[in-house]
Amino acid sequence: MLETRIEEWIEAHREQLLADIGKLVAIPSVAVESAEPKVYGETCAEALETMLALGEQYGFRTFNADYRCAVIEGGLETGKSVGIWGHVDVVPAGEHWIYPPFESTRKGDFLIGRGVQDNKGPTIAVLYALRCIKELQIPLRYKVKQIIGCSEEAGMGDALYFVEHHDVPDFNIVADSGFPVCYGEKGIIEAELASADWKSGSSALVDFRAGSASNIVPGDAEIILRWNETLAGKLAHLPDSIVTTRTTVNGIEAVKLAATGISGHAAFPSGSVNAINLLLDAVLAAELLDGADESAFQFIRSICATNDGAALGIACADELSGELTCVGAVGRLEADEVRLAINIRYPITVDAQALVTTMRDAAEAGGFKLASIHINEANRGNKEAAEVRLLNDTFNRVMGTQAEPFVMGGGTYARKIPNAVAFGPGLPADISVLGMPAGHGQIHGPDEAQSIPNLLTALKIYVMALIALNEAM
Repeated sequence: MLETRIEEWIEAHREQLLADIGKLVAIPSVAVESAEPKVYGETCAEALETMLALGEQYGFRTFNADYRCAVIEGGLETGKSVGIWGHVDVVPAGEHWIYPPFESTRKGDFLIGRGVQDNKGPTIAVLYALRCIKELQIPLRYKVKQIIGCSEEAGMGDALYFVEHHDVPDFNIVADSGFPVCYGEKGIIEAELASADWKSGSSALVDFRAGSASNIVPGDAEIILRWNETLAGKLAHLPDSIVTTRTTVNGIEAVKLAATGISGHAAFPSGSVNAINLLLDAVLAAELLDGADESAFQFIRSICATNDGAALGIACADELSGELTCVGAVGRLEADEVRLAINIRYPITVDAQALVTTMRDAAEAGGFKLASIHINEANRGNKEAAEVRLLNDTFNRVMGTQAEPFVMGGGTYARKIPNAVAFGPGLPADISVLGMPAGHGQIHGPDEAQSIPNLLTALKIYVMALIALNEAM
């Protein structure tokens, strides 16, 4: 029976698959702007070259698309084509890791390391799905292309470049979501608010720093204030969770106040704890700020206190995609301005420009301005398309479920390429067995973890789905 042969092949190649994931995780491939030809930096180029080398090692046709993407081809050389997309860039490691972020640590049935879930583990699993089909000599009636980018976490310019300069497959699967088929994605607004009236002149504020990336709920935040005896007397009112440290900054006697929250993916903020809100709650309650300082940080705190955008007047929802989320993600003091980067995921039926107008008015009322704005439009595909039904039915048959296609808040390449849906490999996993603190083990958080049995199940689903697509191509 074919399915049994596939399962046996997967089990026989388990250790090699995990070793190949380890090769990728060891590369700290955070995308940065760089000069030609390695436009996303040396480490992203190294990760791309590693994938190309693996593709060649396993007997596939390969192509380097100008260091934006790697292409690994199987199946027929002509005719209709299916693309399976993934990425080898990762978000910054951040703080508070128990395990080394750029090693693939194996603990029980889990791998731990930056990218094991998002998206290096899945990218290797897709390569092994192609390899399984090739080595078991399962015929495909179409060309299949694994397309691997390296700037997905930094704007998806890699996918846009590929669409503009190279042949795009007829149907595209993005292996960067949960199962079954994600046929729609919320829109994304990334904006930065800057204080319009605040000036540093007589301010008590020396510095403000929080978060590492727009798409991560900040797990750390700190504020540095000028030291004086009045301030010193109020520090006793801070909770024990706020760490205070005497310091000197550019000759200024100061005190640093730091808070630690629970980081997570900005698209799925439930369960995370925003460190900016923790810090400012304590600082404002202890009355360590006054005047323009207090006003500016009251407004920032109001944004970070919830994840619904209510402080900006943009809370909303629709039946297809649920509630809008809004995360105050990165705080900083720069050029005499207090700044806050926010990440918004808005429902697919909502007008982005109307949200921006409302947000601008709310910011101005709070003494801020919109310093920058970037809109990534929502994506909505056809959940009844033949290819979508084939993928969804394959998942249900393998898993014994009756799940339906869905819409999510995360953003994938599917919004940047034509005729595309996201499909796995995410499956529920109980990470409590790892005994890690709250917030650890999640995508974009410390100690990102991947269930090995889940990944092998996803590998089987991909193999079976690619075979099923013979009916549509």
